[in-house]
Amino acid sequence: MQYLIDAYSDYLSIERGLSNNTIIAYRKDVELFFSFLESEGLSITSFHRKDIPAFISYLKGVGRGQRSINRTLSSIRGFYSFLMRENEVDSNPLDGFLGLKLWQRLPEVVSVEDVEKMVDTALSSKKNKYRNAALMELIFSSGLRVSEVSSLELGDINFIGKFIKVRGKGNKERVVPFGRRAELLVKKYIEGERSKCRGADKKSFLFLNNRGQRLSRQTIWKVVKQYLRLIGHKSQGKGPHILRHSFATALMAGGADLRVVQELLGHASISTTQIYTHVEKDRLSRVHNRYHPRA
Repeated sequence: MQYLIDAYSDYLSIERGLSNNTIIAYRKDVELFFSFLESEGLSITSFHRKDIPAFISYLKGVGRGQRSINRTLSSIRGFYSFLMRENEVDSNPLDGFLGLKLWQRLPEVVSVEDVEKMVDTALSSKKNKYRNAALMELIFSSGLRVSEVSSLELGDINFIGKFIKVRGKGNKERVVPFGRRAELLVKKYIEGERSKCRGADKKSFLFLNNRGQRLSRQTIWKVVKQYLRLIGHKSQGKGPHILRHSFATALMAGGADLRVVQELLGHASISTTQIYTHVEKDRLSRVHNRYHPRA
């Protein structure tokens, strides 16, 4: 069945335009599914809806948590849709299966004051101070994913209009604004540290490492975790996504429309953005507690 996995990977890459990391994750899920089929003496055509509980038990047995199981089931649902398209199977046994019910965990965030501490701490460093300060401020200012920050190019930034052209998941483009402080820090980085990088004039990527190469996602993770630790934040193990969550939370707290937040974050579905509605509920609760005589 290796040819099916390879064909599916090509489909995800060429037709759906997914990133390499996403394709690798899908491949691992499908390979795990084939391992399950082999252990149960099943095939892609003999696997039916009644076999889903056994597959879930198998996933639990290999250490998958509930969220990981749901993601795997979604991957296999997509794989069967591909198989139907290729006339390998007649139906999708996972159609309509909603997965395991999860408790929704609220995203961890950092306050505006903590972001300022992180940026100020970076600016007091001796090495890469403007680069690190600029990338953290830009993530918080525009709600970017770590992969989007890593792939930003000089031409993506419009300093006159104060917006960035971002290539998100599935290679979809969106335009997001950025703030005054982000503008100042990015300009100082471009004019200072970046201009001194090896071959910087020939590089199109905005953020570069000390060898003049594109700054990797892993390095950006390390930078954010480092400054969370330096300011003594409780979420020291978290990475850049905590700044993205903070961006969305700040918008909701300020009264932004959920659809606007969805567009700025680049979410394909409004249901993904709805996790941030807890902010509005918290605000309403505070108002109720403060002003209602029976609160």
